[in-house]
Amino acid sequence: MELKDIFLTKKLTSIKEPVSWNVESFEVYNQDVSGASFQVQGMKDAGLALGSPNALRPRVHATYIKLQRYFGNDETAQNARKSKIRQEIAVFEASKATLNSEMKSKADRLEIEESKIRKLIDEIADIKKHPEKLINDTFVNVSFWIGTVILIFLTVYLFIFYSSAAYSAFFKIFKVDDNEIAKAIFDAQAIGKAWIDGLTELIFIIAIPAVFLGLGFLIYKFSEEKKTSNYFKIGALIIVTFVFDFIIAYEIVEKIYNIKKEGSFVEMPDMNISMSLREIDFWLIIFAGFVVYLIWGFVFSFVMKEYEKMHTLQYAIKSKEKQLKQYKQECKVIKNEESSLQSKRNDIQGEIDKLNVQLESPVIYFKDVSEGINNYTAGWIQYMRGAKMPQSEIDECSNITLQFLDYVKLEIAKKLPI
Repeated sequence: MELKDIFLTKKLTSIKEPVSWNVESFEVYNQDVSGASFQVQGMKDAGLALGSPNALRPRVHATYIKLQRYFGNDETAQNARKSKIRQEIAVFEASKATLNSEMKSKADRLEIEESKIRKLIDEIADIKKHPEKLINDTFVNVSFWIGTVILIFLTVYLFIFYSSAAYSAFFKIFKVDDNEIAKAIFDAQAIGKAWIDGLTELIFIIAIPAVFLGLGFLIYKFSEEKKTSNYFKIGALIIVTFVFDFIIAYEIVEKIYNIKKEGSFVEMPDMNISMSLREIDFWLIIFAGFVVYLIWGFVFSFVMKEYEKMHTLQYAIKSKEKQLKQYKQECKVIKNEESSLQSKRNDIQGEIDKLNVQLESPVIYFKDVSEGINNYTAGWIQYMRGAKMPQSEIDECSNITLQFLDYVKLEIAKKLPI
């Protein structure tokens, strides 16, 4: 049985004399809804029912109905409350109109982006169907071959530089006549000497150039996709390369300095990083290695792009597919924004519908009825205390009222905020 059925239909027991009771015969209190009048009426009704808790149930409900009628018939209060509701509706309508405008703007943008997608799809299909329309740019071929020749020379240079520099930095034992920077870096017999020293040293100095060329290749691959994370990766690769060059340059400069120190008649301090930074030979090694490495990376990237352009058909399709991907991503973003706006619009429309329902019936607040019901029960309990009825029955009357008010609060909350 539902809670409202308990209050409406439960039969009265414990009433020693029959009492005729319904809403129509409920006393009007001279149209007074003050707390005092409800408390007096509660005492009077409790006397008629001999304070029975079961008799309280229907009379609390009757009090609730009486209060509903009273506040529902109060035209001044109802007009003020409904005017407030209409103002809320107007605010929601204004918000909905703004959202409608934004949604129209999004729809227009989406149509533009989708038209771009349709156009690109048609262009890709046309390229595949009529590849002869694409003109072969001879300048692209020239740029590619010039770049390739430069790249080959730079690769050879970097291989010789890094293999010689690595050998000088890590394995070469310097002599007095090796105090010139050119001799210190470029050792024509570096690979042969490394072979004599051992297979491990040979593999090391041959692998060193491959490491730098590999780093340059990774920079090109990361630069293909314009992502923020890739830019951080490129920066990290450049820093790693510079640190490696720094170590090689420092090792060579330190060895040259130590040769000079051994042959000097004047006391010279040990080499440190601060001193190396003031050595022109140190920066010569850095520029001869690191800067050329960066140039190699730029030339490699240029050659690869020119190579793609040489294959005009594939390049054109790839370029348009890349644009197509961007347009589709933009459409996805717009659709998500539209979905969010539609959700907000639905929520606002739901609030408007709820407020319109409130306008169709009297607007009753919980505070309108709770005070009267509590005062009515207070009068009922006052009679019971005067009649020295058991505390358990008094507590039962309090619980009946609390349960009924919970039920009323839920019912009113379905219609409007309490």
